Order: sequence, then structure tokens, then C-alpha cells
Amino acid sequence: MNEYVFLVQFGLQQTLTPEQQKQNSADWAKLIQQWTEQGVFVGSSLINQPGVVISGPSRTISQGYLSDAMFRVVSAIRVKAADLNEAVEMAKACPILAYQGKIEVREVQPRPVLA
Repeated sequence: MNEYVFLVQFGLQQTLTPEQQKQNSADWAKLIQQWTEQGVFVGSSLINQPGVVISGPSRTISQGYLSDAMFRVVSAIRVKAADLNEAVEMAKACPILAYQGKIEVREVQPRPVLA
């Protein structure tokens, strides 16, 4: 099994109603429980926004989002899957998609330890 990270993205201008927030949280809890029972859930982290962005050779510091023009990353989820196709199928179950969110799927490559 390989590890994959799901970068969960949500629109900069989008908000959820209190009812949608409650439903979204319940749906995520159910999905994480399912993945945990299947032994494929590695972990997840919410990413508080905005943050500090450090850019370029001059190390320019600004407050804000490291995002595209319309979306920001709101969480990162790590899972195990046989291959990229299986990880993509798993990502399709993410509740944020019902609220116009996006999921970017990337394989996690182990970094060799340098001596």
C-alpha cells in the first residue's frame, strides 16, 4: 500500500450555513470512521487560515493564503491505497465536494534520511 495526501480545498468566498457545517462535520466523521475500520486512514490535520507565506529568494513575508485565486487549502488527509486510481476513488467520497470544494490527490514519497 502507498500513502496519499488529500489536499482539501474550499472557496475563498464560500461559507456554509450552520446546518451545512453540522452536516459536513457529521459526514466527515462517518467517512473517517469508515476509513479507520478499513485500515486505510493515516491521519488528518485542519489547516487554520490565514497563515504566513514566505516567498522567493528575498524571503518576502506576507499574511494570507497559499492558494490559487479562488480556493484555499483547509485540511490535509493521509490515507493508504493500492495505487493512484484507488486513492482518487476514495477522494470522491469526501463530503466537501457537495459544497463545491476540491480535493487534490498526491502520492506521498518517502524522503531518504541523509547522513
